Amino acid sequence: MRLALNTFVYEVGKVPVKKALKSAKKFGFEFVDLAAYNSGDPTLMSKVDKEDLLKIFQDFGLKSSQLLLVNTQHIASSNASLRKKTIDYMKRCADFQLELDGKQVLVCWGCGIYEDKMLKEQTWINSVITIQEYANWCLDKKILIDLELDPHVYFIVNSLEKMAKMIEDVGMPNVFPNIDIGHLCITREPPGAMEKVKGRILHVHISETDTFAHTNSIIGSGKVDFKSYLDKLFELGIEENCKRYDEVAVAGIEMGEPGGEVDEPERWVKESLFYIKKNLPELIL
Repeated sequence: MRLALNTFVYEVGKVPVKKALKSAKKFGFEFVDLAAYNSGDPTLMSKVDKEDLLKIFQDFGLKSSQLLLVNTQHIASSNASLRKKTIDYMKRCADFQLELDGKQVLVCWGCGIYEDKMLKEQTWINSVITIQEYANWCLDKKILIDLELDPHVYFIVNSLEKMAKMIEDVGMPNVFPNIDIGHLCITREPPGAMEKVKGRILHVHISETDTFAHTNSIIGSGKVDFKSYLDKLFELGIEENCKRYDEVAVAGIEMGEPGGEVDEPERWVKESLFYIKKNLPELIL
């Protein structure tokens, strides 16, 4: 399995995406999980900025393994205009991922958040309908949609059981589960729980936790038993799954939290790589 660098740690550390990509190249990464957030949000970029970013990817031989749709908190909102605005953002981001010659996009925020004045059942329906509409739009473009499981009670998809149910209800062939190992540690779902979605796993996130909070700290500084999950992912055939869709099996290092602090992004990456090379040799640059 190949290792990718998620640019979110640089955004939190207030390092713009162009410098982040140069840093990724310096560390030897070929694959990048691009966070569509702040300086990395293509919907906020000028035409020149987009062209510059594309050129950096090309010149450095970088590949966009996943584009993270970070601003999707309103995907299941009771406000129809907010849902439409979210879908427009998702479409524009997917178009940019295609320009980067990538295929995978990630729906963040656990497929939506519960509102205190709307029934959970209606929130679920809103999420399903929005994802279905987006997946239909993505289908002929051959875009693969990964769904994120977020480990708190206010997220719609906050367990592998709900992930499997969401994929079933959406019922589209281009929708897949993203596996975030740190999230599964928080929700107390052992490696065997991934059997629920085994035939559709294409992408993995390596993130940290103290077992209660999703710290997104330096890899190796928390409590996650990454190896047991990776061993199970190989057993479940993640590499074979990816080959069926002409994708490379990738695990992205995810660090940094919105509103959090990252003092020196390169130090975080350096220390994480040191841990990974020592303890997870199956992940290669």
